Amino acid sequence: MSIMDKPRAVEKFRKFYKSLRKNDWKIGTNLRVLELVYSNACNFKCKHCSTRAPLGENANALMSIDKVSSLADEADALGIFEWNMHGGELLTNAPILFELIKAIKPERFYVFLTSNGFLITRDIACRLAEAGVNRVSISIDSFNPEIHDEFRGVKGAYDRAIKALEYVQEAGMDPYMNITVGHFNAFSEDVENLLRYSKEHGYQTFINIAIPSGNWQGHMEVIIDDRDRERLIELRKKYGNLNRDLWNPFDKNKEGVLGCQTMSKLYVTPSGDVFPCSFLHIKIGNVYEESLKDIVDYGYSIKYFHDYREKCLAGEDAEFIKKYMIDKKMSVMEPLDAREVFGARDMVNGSEIC
Repeated sequence: MSIMDKPRAVEKFRKFYKSLRKNDWKIGTNLRVLELVYSNACNFKCKHCSTRAPLGENANALMSIDKVSSLADEADALGIFEWNMHGGELLTNAPILFELIKAIKPERFYVFLTSNGFLITRDIACRLAEAGVNRVSISIDSFNPEIHDEFRGVKGAYDRAIKALEYVQEAGMDPYMNITVGHFNAFSEDVENLLRYSKEHGYQTFINIAIPSGNWQGHMEVIIDDRDRERLIELRKKYGNLNRDLWNPFDKNKEGVLGCQTMSKLYVTPSGDVFPCSFLHIKIGNVYEESLKDIVDYGYSIKYFHDYREKCLAGEDAEFIKKYMIDKKMSVMEPLDAREVFGARDMVNGSEIC
């Protein structure tokens, strides 16, 4: 199903676009995505896992289908037009995944699934497309199969991921190759090989920068520096199909920056905790205790999540990382509470929250 076959999703997207244009192409307080970690169960043991799925944390925690449905209603009412489903690996329980897709009423959202690709067959890809999924993002860490498999902890992971991208494309969904770029590989030939492969096959490439959270918590050496950042812009211009949340996708010169996406990409855990982004494990509320709108309003009252920032707060702002992330006991399933972390000096003073 094409996004153009989803009038409600298109309506919300157009409103988002007009707001960005009016705001000089800065993200502002525009909501964009709800990311739901429906289950943290996984068949991989990835070294950099941000949800600590390899440790088996909350592998059996599930949000009820009814709650997912009501959450989707709230997200739709707030103008959220993208819905991202991931874990863990949701295809470890495919029947539940298809129930989940149906429950959110996918005709209202640009729906995508983030997956390691290992369990995606041609049949599964066709069923996902028929269910209303628009995009499938497959994570690939290296153009070298042995390195990818070692990083993911499963033999044959690379070959299955590459085939998954083919199946996704055949089924008419948008195939995205997700790659992680940090200081350790920003200038590597390996990364460029992946970008070249993605471009040649007609895929999109989504860049996740390395974040010192999850299994990498405290590892400041992985974050990109100014030189790495310039390299990413060079690659963005060279290949044309690179995407990063921070960047302005509407900029034809491939230079524009929307700004840090904290709050515009809400992240919801199986227990209902809401984070301002998937890598910043500080909860701003819980959907079982208050409305999504109230949670959003509170989140935007925190200046770090409200004010425009050219750099990713959780992955590039070294001062913020050192102060609020590096030495804290925090994870997806055991987050810090924003009301205990931030004080009066961290709040927006006199700003109108919209």
